[in-house]
Amino acid sequence: MKLSHTIGSAILLLCLLANTASSQVKLPRLISDGMVLQRDTPLKIWGWANPGEEVEVTFNSQKAKATTAQNGEWSVTLSSMKAGGPFTMDIKASNQIFINNILLGDVWVCSGQSNMELTMERVKDKYPKEIATSENPYIRQFLVPDLYDFNKQHQDLEGGTWESANPKTIYSFSAVGYFFALDLYKKYNVPIGLINAALGGSPVEAWMSEEALKPYSSIYEEAQRFKNDDLIKEIERSDKKRNDDWYADLNQKDEGLKNTKWSS
Repeated sequence: MKLSHTIGSAILLLCLLANTASSQVKLPRLISDGMVLQRDTPLKIWGWANPGEEVEVTFNSQKAKATTAQNGEWSVTLSSMKAGGPFTMDIKASNQIFINNILLGDVWVCSGQSNMELTMERVKDKYPKEIATSENPYIRQFLVPDLYDFNKQHQDLEGGTWESANPKTIYSFSAVGYFFALDLYKKYNVPIGLINAALGGSPVEAWMSEEALKPYSSIYEEAQRFKNDDLIKEIERSDKKRNDDWYADLNQKDEGLKNTKWSS
């Protein structure tokens, strides 16, 4: 099961770097309503459009322009800004896009394994008060989907939106990430953005690019084998069977399930 996610995690984290072209100006999912941008550092805003198209970005009294390259990519860099918001960003080319409810604060990437991925849903019985009082528009999470593609890099994520913390959305937040963000917010009183890219059971190689794996021959060879779609299907089938067999055996032997008085 870990193998089927290993190299895929690396592909997922590189998905924003691939080349593409688009008929109109288009933005990656990270650059969307409700996003948190890092304070006190230059900000790169990027996307795609027609080759040669001029793109203008207006944000927080700043304006920057770029001309789309032949591969369809464009980017601008805005000067560093202090914490604050909410703001609106105006991106104009042959079409116009407004991004609303933007905050400037501190942005953290929450990566790692199951100890980081573990959600507030899993700890709700221990922290009912914290969940009930979690309403805070200045703490936000972007949850990166757990998807993989061993054959190509992707230009963007397949899903994901920025969500602020409240008693309805909090259950999908990383528990470690949320309490970390809450402590930081109380200490610094600035917006906190969490990019949740954790994946349970993923080894360090899962977070490395294909190029970075080349010096490690056995791992690199494994990455090449995983480009075989038939192999992936067989691993998924085998994983499902092993999982189903484990639960079937558990349900047959567990005295608490065999005796209805225990289970009720």
